[in-house]
Amino acid sequence: MQVKTYGINGLTEWHGDIKAGSISVKVSFTGGTASPSGAQPAYFCTKDPITQFVIENSNEYKTGFIHLEMSHEIPGEHPRMAVPKEVPAEVAAEEPHPAEKVTVETDGEATGTTAGEAAEDGDAPTKVRVDSRTEAIEWLKDNYPDKGYTVTKLRTKEAFEAACKECNVVFEF
Repeated sequence: MQVKTYGINGLTEWHGDIKAGSISVKVSFTGGTASPSGAQPAYFCTKDPITQFVIENSNEYKTGFIHLEMSHEIPGEHPRMAVPKEVPAEVAAEEPHPAEKVTVETDGEATGTTAGEAAEDGDAPTKVRVDSRTEAIEWLKDNYPDKGYTVTKLRTKEAFEAACKECNVVFEF
């Protein structure tokens, strides 16, 4: 876990909101001193990775108003630290992404052919099992790239049904 100390030169205190995109944090820089023998910047110390992210992606940091004084590693993990979850190797290899779980059926039998091949072979529509209309639109985009389908173009029910008819595809939800 990283502990970082940020400073603002020339100030003894500064309290404010720092924004990075739509995320905002309130910070209080304190402890600055100014004397004839020297000056110490106002500082703010944190081990919270989200606060560090917001500070380091703010305009104040990018322009140099706020700077990194020091950073050091300490043992342990912060509870707000983003840690990827491990997936067992067997499960990761066996189960494809939900959007990839598509069954293509022609004449009532599941085949390994793609939709384009099935439509060329006969007049029977290609049946594709998907979980949602969004998945169906993604399937059309992937299998018929030459048609130029987009989510915007297939937004209405009429446009979606026309695309299905044009491609000779029936989606089962």
